[in-house]
Amino acid sequence: MSDAKEIAGLYETCIGVPDLIEAIRFWGQFGYKICDQGELSADKAHTLYNVDSALKSVQLQHLDSDHSFIRLMHWEKPRNMGIGITTNLRLDGGRWAVMLTSNILNILNHVEDAQNAGDPWNIMEPHWLQVYAMDKGQPFYDPPIGVREGLALHPYQRLALFERYNYEKLGYGTIDPASFLKTSEFTHHGILIRSDDIGTMRFYDECLGLLKQKEHTLGGKPTCYSGNKEAFGLDDHEIYHIHDFDDPRSSLEISKHRAGRLKIVRMAGDAEMPDVYDKCSPGALGMSLFTYQVRDIDEYHKRVLDGGAANVTDVMENELGHPAICFTAPDGNAWSLIGNLT
Repeated sequence: MSDAKEIAGLYETCIGVPDLIEAIRFWGQFGYKICDQGELSADKAHTLYNVDSALKSVQLQHLDSDHSFIRLMHWEKPRNMGIGITTNLRLDGGRWAVMLTSNILNILNHVEDAQNAGDPWNIMEPHWLQVYAMDKGQPFYDPPIGVREGLALHPYQRLALFERYNYEKLGYGTIDPASFLKTSEFTHHGILIRSDDIGTMRFYDECLGLLKQKEHTLGGKPTCYSGNKEAFGLDDHEIYHIHDFDDPRSSLEISKHRAGRLKIVRMAGDAEMPDVYDKCSPGALGMSLFTYQVRDIDEYHKRVLDGGAANVTDVMENELGHPAICFTAPDGNAWSLIGNLT
């Protein structure tokens, strides 16, 4: 793309919730605050989202971030109850969001207490990942450089959490020190798909104009990273592929990455896992839609049509008063583009 500001980093995680007040209170503990709200009639919601229900939404922002907003969506008549509680991320069409914290065990302590109180949470205990190989580093003598990563899974909050050790990465997660749980905005967002068709990935860089990072093929041996094995429910010899797409203002240099990344994990087409596309689409409870901001919504309407998207709506005003479209990308995932990028 000739202009990096035609599209920005991933803009919103849209979450269907049964109780707006409780959801606002919950995300406030992570440093998210209300910045906008609005509603749509059932007729307009059907036109934009193909959901036969009136809608009220509240948008939340973390500090002054221009990406990684949360949009809480309360449907008068939800399409379905979402995917519910799961033990890992191994779901065809499943979504999750990732945030940095200064103390991952503190958050998981709260999750465990919530479990003990009968709330529907599952935990993946944090695994160690050495991010940058130490130069002649010796355990117990040199500082390890890496992250601890874990999962906190709930029917409405599907979170991957990580804590850094002995390095910083400016621009990729800003922790709000005043927040109760000491967390950042969502640094990146994930979708898992089951497909042997790598061609569908071209939609994200060639059509939407995102910056494609290096693609990784991982797994295939018992020594692969234990965190991913548990998170994606992999067997010892299962291969998977990771496709990263960034804000075009980001960089291929690791030290200059920006938050707002989309990470698509692609499993083999014959991999066994539940299909949850309908339970991770607008109208469902839980993480059901991701959005991007674009500068020219009419131009992007033409782009996604030409790029092979299906179920492309006309441009219309969404519940927050912005021109928007919804569509299904060639890989089967629902998206919305919002024309308010300046």
